[in-house]
Amino acid sequence: MKNFWYACEFSSAVTDQPKQIVMLNQRFVLYRNSQGQIVALKDQCPHRGAALSLGWVADDCIRCPYHGWKFQADGQCIEIPSNETGTPIPKKASVDSYTVKEKYGFIWLFYGDLPEEKRPSLPTFPKYMVENMRPVYDEGIDNANYARLMEANLDFTHVIAVHRKSFGQRIPINKTIKYKVDKYDWGAVAKVNYESLGKSKSFLNFLLGGRPELKTRLTLYLPNVTLAEISIGRGNSFDIKFGILVAHLPIDDKNTLVKRVLYRNILPIPWLDGFFRKLDHKLAQEDTVVVATLDSQLMPKISEELHVAADALDITFRQFLQKHLTASSSNFGRNMAFSPESD
Repeated sequence: MKNFWYACEFSSAVTDQPKQIVMLNQRFVLYRNSQGQIVALKDQCPHRGAALSLGWVADDCIRCPYHGWKFQADGQCIEIPSNETGTPIPKKASVDSYTVKEKYGFIWLFYGDLPEEKRPSLPTFPKYMVENMRPVYDEGIDNANYARLMEANLDFTHVIAVHRKSFGQRIPINKTIKYKVDKYDWGAVAKVNYESLGKSKSFLNFLLGGRPELKTRLTLYLPNVTLAEISIGRGNSFDIKFGILVAHLPIDDKNTLVKRVLYRNILPIPWLDGFFRKLDHKLAQEDTVVVATLDSQLMPKISEELHVAADALDITFRQFLQKHLTASSSNFGRNMAFSPESD
């Protein structure tokens, strides 16, 4: 999908050394200049196609590892070492550059050609979560399509099956799932409350203390971020809270680089971060094992699969995909930029 902000890397991972990221079947290179600002370029020298990420940063510019061509932050080549002094730089000696922003510990790359005043704004995450809860970061490559993985994170009913050995036993298997989907320009949100059985023998159930009620709020942020907010408690007291924020970087149709942030208000002790990281990773892999087996990794059209009422949030996601992918494809054909505001 074009003309969106992609959460593409953790801010802490980018320094003054070139950093490659692979997304959308392309290579990008990120680095910080001497003022700490992020520079994002296409990771391919126009000379012989070498990866600039293998080069080095000098004077806030990046040099190609093959022949030392020097590119500034806007992607323009300003020096070719083998040329005689005064030789004009070829006009095609440039690489694509991309606008980036930093927020919530992520670097957001704008992949499109809309002017600044027509670009969507960055998402807003819950203040209580990002300001008051302890984050734990993790990442890994999943052998599954990014949209399919996002769909699993937006599914209220898969927990009784996919997560039956971890926390799914807490959820009544015959629970009727009904909810309303609230849509906005760049995503959607829905909430479901569960009356937990509290019968799981897992350590996670012990950690939760057998609390009987669980509130879940799932949010989609186009194009590649999902957020699960989970509150566990009793009556008006929901004292345990988790936030699971996931950025899905589509490497290609069948592989996704997943960057996760687990927020918690329970046991916010630094030396327990490793335990919660492993716990979050285990739960995430329960999804991936199943999603990787789906016959079609590319997201089918809504009419091509069977749906039930509890799939409402996933259907909303598919509607967004169809809308924006169709519009983007059409505008690529006309060599025009897609403006969601014109829909």
